[in-house]
Amino acid sequence: MKLRWIKIGLILAMGTMLCGCWDTIDVEEFEIAVAGGYDTPRSGEEGKVSVSALLAAVEQKNERLGTYSASTIGETRARRAYSESRHYSLAQLQAILIGQDLAQQGVRSVLDTNLREPRAKISIPVAVVNGRTEELLGSMIEKDGGKVSENLISLLQTIKKRAFVPQTSLHRFAVGSYTTGIAAAVPVLKTSNNQLGVEVTGCALFSQERMIAELDRIETRSLVLLSGNAAQGWIPFFLYKDGEMVDSGTVFAANQRKVNVSREGDVITFDIKVFLTGRLVEHGVFGHSESLHEEQHLGEIEQVVAGDLRQELLDFVRFMQEELRVDAIDITPYALARWRQEITPQLGNGFIEDVIINVEVDVSIKNTGEIG
Repeated sequence: MKLRWIKIGLILAMGTMLCGCWDTIDVEEFEIAVAGGYDTPRSGEEGKVSVSALLAAVEQKNERLGTYSASTIGETRARRAYSESRHYSLAQLQAILIGQDLAQQGVRSVLDTNLREPRAKISIPVAVVNGRTEELLGSMIEKDGGKVSENLISLLQTIKKRAFVPQTSLHRFAVGSYTTGIAAAVPVLKTSNNQLGVEVTGCALFSQERMIAELDRIETRSLVLLSGNAAQGWIPFFLYKDGEMVDSGTVFAANQRKVNVSREGDVITFDIKVFLTGRLVEHGVFGHSESLHEEQHLGEIEQVVAGDLRQELLDFVRFMQEELRVDAIDITPYALARWRQEITPQLGNGFIEDVIINVEVDVSIKNTGEIG
């Protein structure tokens, strides 16, 4: 009899575990945001911010765009609640885009709202749009409405495997934006006539929550190499001898960085060494095809790549110290680790402008094949 009651108790217990949740909501009843875009309102619209949500294709064939303007980001969600019949969910948010105009005004509200949202991951990639995020997402929907989020998210998550572009998460963006004397870099997107409807044009720099500069692709490459952000990409070269071009081509390389910091009195010196390792993708020797097989010629290519890149990096360092006047290449922490008490008061008052920054570049290229 006792065993019988034990069996009945086990059956009842198992039955409770097999029951569904009492407050379950079917996925068809959700509006699932997979990307969020933040702009200033269009001319004539009320409010201070315009929020565009790229909504997943749950029952529909194509993804859709929903845009609301209001005084705050939270108020746009309230307005959405009055005009849409489904639950608005941020649990699958995969990208945050910020329009150029709003980025220049300040992104405190964007950071604050998304960092407070428990369903939003701090690893979400962030990008700036050259123009309006609403127009970029709308253009991508016209190109391929069923794969907008897939194309956009894949581009932001994998760009550093193909080009020297920073990949910036929400957390990293917030830390860099809030830290005195430091600039955070995020990729810049713009509408394009290519297959995806979007392309990366470089990166934007933020300091104290505001966008302070937009860099082109060459400047962005310099920033990535100097800051040590792991990436890889194609680098063209042109080899001259006696004033005449004797070779040109492309190498594909990955980067690393080493930083040493020293101090003499009040003068702090950073020695940055950039390492590039890769392969020769193509080149066309003018005149002598036999030189394709010479190790000396491969060494000459390494030297010209290293020399050209070093000059680009020195130009960027000068631009950073004289015009930006903030640390955009993440070297300040090396000095703080050794002289925090002395340096901290200077971070917002001329620290990076007064240091000495030396740069060296080491290039190692493998010759993986020839056309004989």
